[in-house]
Formats: sequence, C-alpha cells, structure tokens
Amino acid sequence: MTMRLMTVVLLSLAFVSCTSTQLDEQNAPSQDTAPETPEKYNKLIERFARGDSEYTGFYNNFEYKAILLSSVVREASLKRQGDYYQWDREKQLVEREKVQKELAEETRVFMSFFTPDRNNDNLTNAKSIWKIYIDAGGRRYEGKVKRLRNLLAELQSLYPFHTRWTTPYEVSFPVATTAIETQEVVYTITGPLGTRAVTFPAVK
Repeated sequence: MTMRLMTVVLLSLAFVSCTSTQLDEQNAPSQDTAPETPEKYNKLIERFARGDSEYTGFYNNFEYKAILLSSVVREASLKRQGDYYQWDREKQLVEREKVQKELAEETRVFMSFFTPDRNNDNLTNAKSIWKIYIDAGGRRYEGKVKRLRNLLAELQSLYPFHTRWTTPYEVSFPVATTAIETQEVVYTITGPLGTRAVTFPAVK
C-alpha cells in the first residue's frame, strides 16, 4: 500500500468515527428527559408522602398514607410510566398536556386507606362516614373521592407504599394544584372513628 493510499484510508476512518460520535451525541437522551430509575422514583415518592393512624386502645380504627400529586410528582410519574410502557414521543406529549390541564384545574391526592371493618371502608358512598379536606392559603376545600380500579402491580409501581391490604383512592379538590403546591398543604380525614391530619411539604 502506498503512503498516499494509507493516508486516505486513515483520514476516511477518522471521519467516519467522528461522524458516528456526533450522531450518537445528537440521538442520546438528555439527562432531563431520561426516565427516573425505580430507586430514585421511590425516594421521591417517600419524600412527599405522609401517613397517620387512629387507635382506640389496641384497636386500629383506621390508617392511611397519601401523597399530593404535585407537578413534581406527576412529572416523575409520567417518566416512570413512559419508561415501563415505552411510550413514544407523541404519546409522552399527549400525556404531559393532559397532566398540565389537570394541574391547572384541580388538586389530586392518592390515598392508600385501611380500616379493619369493611363496612367502614365506604369513602365513595353517598352516606359515607368520612369527610376529607385540604387546607391551603387560608382556605379549606372538601374532597371528592374516587376508588381506583387499577391492578395492584400498576399502583405499586407508582405508589410503592400501597399494599394489597389497603384500598386505593384518589381524592380531588376544586383548586388548581399550581395555586397551592408551593406552600404546605394540610390534609385531613375525619369521621366518627377519629380525625387525623398530615402536612404535605411545599414544592420548591
């Protein structure tokens, strides 16, 4: 092989290598759009979740753990779902737009609830023995409760504290999440079996 031919070959290989590197860098997802790892996601949920229980002596009247579905939590949940469902970009955009609309219209809380008497696990009934409120910005809002029918595996992937022995509920309140999430929000569940309140931390 002549010196001139060897030089041409080496230059061609260098060009291909450089071009390949540039394409890899362009196609690589940025750190901001990469999906959360399960470990990081679980730590975030634990950071924002709060729970409490009510006892009469040794008898457990009820207990719950809940999380305010703030913009931070919803964004992390979208990344988590997009990861295991392998959403394409179009699906991600549709889901993100849907979440942004919900955040601007109402506030939602996921709650994992337990009471030993099944008759008292009636949060969605018209004659429910329970009332749920949030207090934020000097105002109180009453919640509307919906029982979730998702499979256990899906619920636990989004809310690791949920168990097969607790009932999944979503509670919605008539105030925009974006209007209250930057301050502490007090979440209260109350009824004849007792009253328990927790404080959700502000999103900063």
